[in-house]
Amino acid sequence: MSSSNSILLTGATGYVGGTNLNFDLLVRAQAAADKLRSILGDRVNPILWPGGLGDPESIIKIASNYDLIINVGSGFIPSGSQAFVSGLAQRAASNPSGPIPWLLNIAGCTNLGDKPLTQISHPDRKFDDADGNAVNEWLRSADEREPYPQRTTEVGVLTAAEATGGAVHAVSLNTPLIFGAGTGLFNQQGIIIPTLMRYVVTHGYGFKLNESANFDWVHVEDLADLYVLLVKTILEREDRGVGYIPSNKNGIIFPAVARVLQTESMQRCLDAAFDAGVLPRQNTPKDKEIRLVGLKEIADEITFGLMDMAEQGWAGNKAQKGTVARKLLGWNPTRLEEAWRKDFGKRGVTMESCIGHK
Repeated sequence: MSSSNSILLTGATGYVGGTNLNFDLLVRAQAAADKLRSILGDRVNPILWPGGLGDPESIIKIASNYDLIINVGSGFIPSGSQAFVSGLAQRAASNPSGPIPWLLNIAGCTNLGDKPLTQISHPDRKFDDADGNAVNEWLRSADEREPYPQRTTEVGVLTAAEATGGAVHAVSLNTPLIFGAGTGLFNQQGIIIPTLMRYVVTHGYGFKLNESANFDWVHVEDLADLYVLLVKTILEREDRGVGYIPSNKNGIIFPAVARVLQTESMQRCLDAAFDAGVLPRQNTPKDKEIRLVGLKEIADEITFGLMDMAEQGWAGNKAQKGTVARKLLGWNPTRLEEAWRKDFGKRGVTMESCIGHK
């Protein structure tokens, strides 16, 4: 760790964090630290963090040693993520002439989802990060009505940073569906497409909760490129990006590239499974089917019984319009429709990961 512009990354063994490794890294197991050191050598400095995001006191202590933290670990533990802000605030107070600390936090698009099955549907609603304050206010208001852990975390981080009066700056990358093969040493898979594929391979058919559920999407390497651009902007600009990168109450960025209906994604999974010869099997439909199923069934099977997560994620409209990253940072995603299609293909990483579930 250097004395200035010191950078810390969480989630190094995860999908997003593992795709962008060149910092001090928080890891929870000695075996992971040893593997990172053996393969990446001096590129990384693994730091054991056995308590993870469930240990706010340790997070504060660790975070107080850094000027820039990239938190791409779990977005569902509010106290842990907010502790990074507290630690950075201590850093700023102890080093008032030093660099202004930043937190780059990850969140997810289900925070924006409506509940069309149990409440009012908003099929035409689209959130635009060009007005980050408006998005943040909507998130805050929605979470006051109905707390949702990932949304509580996102709002809490931005609110805590705002409360420092400019001593700490935070920005939330509210990510859409992330796809593609990660380049890290551990988890190289996303969540959404493997979940859909696993359901198809297990049941022999796809599912839907309605016809309108959607996701925007981004390739994991394009997302990693955006984190690099943010870090470079903070380190290279004389103002460290303060007033340039939206932060705190305005600090929302949507790394969204394109949008797809969930039923379209499910159809691609079915096509891949049938093309690979994994389906049909005995006692499964001989033709490709997407069946309308109940919310509780999906909650029990996919979201650990959490009904709000199931509805917002698998039935909700979560449309995002991402303009900030392109306009301010020159972000130019290159893994587009062809990469999206290949991720479902017979020889694609997603299909390969699910063959064993047949």
